Amino acid sequence: MRALVLAMLAVTASTAAADDFCVQMAALMQPGSEGALHLPATSRPAECRVSLSLGRGQQQNCHWAFDYRSVAARDALADVLDAVTTCLGPDITVTTDQNVNHPDAYDLRLIDHADQQYAVSLKDKGALGQTLVFVRLPIEP
Repeated sequence: MRALVLAMLAVTASTAAADDFCVQMAALMQPGSEGALHLPATSRPAECRVSLSLGRGQQQNCHWAFDYRSVAARDALADVLDAVTTCLGPDITVTTDQNVNHPDAYDLRLIDHADQQYAVSLKDKGALGQTLVFVRLPIEP
């Protein structure tokens, strides 16, 4: 019985973290937003910046830095990808971009939803001794 209660608490905490991520993600997609985005399983905030996208739109680019080629970075990539796809719901298409010339490792997942494109990626930066996990979110017009 104790194991069942602990398992239920873990699922509830996981669901709450995903809900928080979705709320944060939606806020960052609003014009003029200065919200924060935290890793789904932790309270670790991302560094976010607004940039221009093709067609004069805007997007939020957020990232977390990890030790170079660490397991924590790979886990964060999986957590962020899972959180973003969960937030967007079932009507999405996820593809893996393989056509990138990058000197270190690079893993990019493109997510299409309702005529918008989202991205979650991992980039090894050997010169910096870091691996970065990125999420790119469109800002609603």
